[in-house]
Amino acid sequence: MMFRRWWQAVRRYLEDDAFRANRRVRIAIYVLLGVAMYLILLESILPVRYQFSVGDISPATIRAPITAVDTQATEAARKAAMAKVPKQYEMSSQVETEALKSVDKLLTTAAQTVANKSLSGEEKLQAVQQVAPAKVSADTIKSLMGMTPRQIHDIQTVSDSIVKDLLGAPFNQQSAQQGRLLVDSKLLNYDLDRNARAVVQDVVVSVLRPNMVYQRAKTEEARQAAANSVSDILIHQGDVIVSKNGVVTASVLSKLRDVGLYSTRPNYGMSFGFALMVAVSVGLLAVYVERRSPRRRLDNLMLMVTSLVLVLMAILVAVTKAIINAGGPASTAYLTPVSLGAMLLAVLVDSSLAVVGSFYVSLFFGAALGFDYWYTFIGIVCSLVGAYGVAKVTSRGTFMRAGFFVAGIGVLAVSTRHLLQTDHSLSWQTFLLHVGLIALNGVVSAVLTMGVLPFFESAFGLLTAIHLLELSNPNNPLLKKVLMEAPGTYHHSLIVGNLAEAAAEIVGADPLICRVGAYYHDVGKTRRPLFFVENQMTGENPHDKIAPSLSHLIITSHVSDGLAMLEEAGLPKPIRDICATHHGTTILWYFYNKAREQDKNGTVQVDDFRYPGPKPKTRECAIVMICDAVEAAVRSMAKPTPNRVEGVIRKIIRDRLQDGQLDECDLTLQDLDAMVGAFMKTLKGIYHSRIEYPDPDKIRKEVAKG
Repeated sequence: MMFRRWWQAVRRYLEDDAFRANRRVRIAIYVLLGVAMYLILLESILPVRYQFSVGDISPATIRAPITAVDTQATEAARKAAMAKVPKQYEMSSQVETEALKSVDKLLTTAAQTVANKSLSGEEKLQAVQQVAPAKVSADTIKSLMGMTPRQIHDIQTVSDSIVKDLLGAPFNQQSAQQGRLLVDSKLLNYDLDRNARAVVQDVVVSVLRPNMVYQRAKTEEARQAAANSVSDILIHQGDVIVSKNGVVTASVLSKLRDVGLYSTRPNYGMSFGFALMVAVSVGLLAVYVERRSPRRRLDNLMLMVTSLVLVLMAILVAVTKAIINAGGPASTAYLTPVSLGAMLLAVLVDSSLAVVGSFYVSLFFGAALGFDYWYTFIGIVCSLVGAYGVAKVTSRGTFMRAGFFVAGIGVLAVSTRHLLQTDHSLSWQTFLLHVGLIALNGVVSAVLTMGVLPFFESAFGLLTAIHLLELSNPNNPLLKKVLMEAPGTYHHSLIVGNLAEAAAEIVGADPLICRVGAYYHDVGKTRRPLFFVENQMTGENPHDKIAPSLSHLIITSHVSDGLAMLEEAGLPKPIRDICATHHGTTILWYFYNKAREQDKNGTVQVDDFRYPGPKPKTRECAIVMICDAVEAAVRSMAKPTPNRVEGVIRKIIRDRLQDGQLDECDLTLQDLDAMVGAFMKTLKGIYHSRIEYPDPDKIRKEVAKG
């Protein structure tokens, strides 16, 4: 009970003009909308960042939000390709030249030394040792000293030939290790004795070394070419990087870095960029709202409701992204009821704002899901269809019909994406899943719209088409009360409702508000129904027995009584405004004239017999005021011919204009003139002329006499 009283006080503040027209409140709403959108969606816009260490356990299944290069796997593949490239060598002729030079120098010196008779044996040995290669053994030198120059020459010829054969072709390290075997195989081609063979073998082996020189630059170039030929190994969007409860390895950390999911510091750049995005979006929304025509401009209450709808949609988008970040399937996005916001705005505000809201919400929807254009496209088309589908609500079934339309256009949008994809990575099973989810999305959006609408209606006292249709039900307790206790007033209200609806359609006002407001505008008469002429069935008028001032008080009190009854029943402000203003500050001329006739001192003032007001501030209130007076005046006419009826209507409108009753509403003279035609058309169907039927009893008596 305490909460109810508190909320009623809040409702009264929200409905007060001081709140609805306050410029500072308006600016605060825009600022709070921007702050709320930023705080709610920031985590959805920023890529998720993890701070794992090797050996940690992942709390959720982490999928790649984008397609990126797997640097570790790509680097490993390139290293493997480089390792398969052998070292690059180039054969050097210098090795052969130096080997021949060493062999020739040794054997030529040996031949000359042996031929020199003046040298002693020791001197000969020393002379040969000085020119012999380091690997030549002492036994070989001694053997050379025991040979003749001719024999040494033959050995030189064979040695040179073998050196040329071996070093004239590629001779690598492995060949050098098998030098003796290679020389032995070559010696088979020559007719030498055992001693000579041993000398040739030792001399040739001593000068053999690899003639293949390692080319470092060419090797590196070949390996780099092999590495460049390896294609990048990709981490595809949606791939599982680590499963829930999986161990974080070095490879997992590398993949997290590659897809931007690992960081040790906040992303200030993206945070600031998103702040700019929100500021620009809210600014453009504010420009659109503020530049609307005066008739369609939102007051602060409706601006607050619009902001709440946008915040609600931001929460749904953030929840969707949180589910995906927690390891849920990426296809969850297709189930997000993105058209809910457009439907709510179309019903609560108007279709034009719902269109703007569709683009607004869809842009943030796509941004939250990795700035994916296709999600934005799907959000826009579904939202627009939802907004147009509920533009004219006639029953609850309108929402379900709109939901099916959203489902159908959603299926087309998903099919479009499937047909236009370039990589053809989407399987038919996934495509069918997306189609099923988007179709279910439309139905879910419709159901949620029907479920959320009553909250806005009751919390903020908003009038929707559905609420108006419910209020127009004759079984409503207040309408039943009027019917049972003041039947004349009930009939009068029905006719006023018909007139008001016809006039509203002509001038562009809300016909449903006018009709329902007319039904409830005189509920206060149920407090004292017999004091109103339409309920006096016996012909006795209680006003004949009381003073005119008291009659004025009783008659005017039906407005305040009606307001109290409507507020107690919880009817929204637009209906209460119609009740409060349906007489404006007009004068009760009948009781004023009666008081003036009874006043002998001339103290009666015309303003003492006015209604307390206020004057109508909306077209709907002004229309009901005029219709109320027109119906009462035409009903009281003895012979309501078309010309007389039109004259009475124009006189009533003229009187209201001259009395200043229409000064605070935005009805134009053109609107008022158009309303006359609507009134005439409607009244012709109600007060049309009828033929006079003969009296059956009189006819029977005449027949009996005749």
